[in-house]
Amino acid sequence: MQKTLYALVELQEIDNRLDELKAERGDLPLIVEELENKLNLKKSQLEQKNKDLKASKVRQKELELIIEEAKTKLGEFEDKLYQVKTNREYDAIMAETDTTKAKLDESEDELLMTHEQIEKLNEAITQLKQEVEKISAELEENRIELSKKLTATAEEENLLNQERDIIINKTKPEIIKTYELVRAARDGKGIARV
Repeated sequence: MQKTLYALVELQEIDNRLDELKAERGDLPLIVEELENKLNLKKSQLEQKNKDLKASKVRQKELELIIEEAKTKLGEFEDKLYQVKTNREYDAIMAETDTTKAKLDESEDELLMTHEQIEKLNEAITQLKQEVEKISAELEENRIELSKKLTATAEEENLLNQERDIIINKTKPEIIKTYELVRAARDGKGIARV
C-alpha cells in the first residue's frame, strides 16, 4: 500500500509539472485556432466577393450589348418611319420603338446599378484582402511563438509522459481511475500530502 501511495505522490508531482508546462503555453493554442478560423472565414468571404464581382462584370458586358442592340434597332426604326406608307405600319413601328426604348431605359438603369455594385465589390475585396493580410501576419507571429514554446518544453514533456506511463502501468487500474476522477474534480489535485 505504501508503494502505491508513493507512486501516486510521484504521479501527482509529474502531473503538476505537466500542468505548469501547459500553463506556460497559455492561451496561444486557442489564439492560433481562433485566428485560423477567422482567416478561413475571411478567405471564403473574399472568394465569394470575387465570384460576385466576376458575375457582375459578365452581366455588365451583357447589358452593354443589349443597350447597343437597342440603339441600333431604334436607328433602324427611325429610318423605317420615313418609308411608311400606311397608318398601320406607322403604329406598328411606333409600338416597337416604344418597347425598345423601354427596354433600353431598363437596361441602362440596370447597368448603372451594376456599375455601383462593381465599385462596392471592389472596395469590399480590397478591405477583405487587407484583413486577410493582417490576420495572416498575426497568425504567423503566434504560430512562431507557440512553436518556440512547444520546442522548449517538448523534451521535458516527453520525459514526464514516459515517467507517468511507467507509474500508471505499475499501479492498479482502479486506483489510477479513482486518482483521475479526484484530480478532475479537485482542479488538478488527485492526491495531497499528509
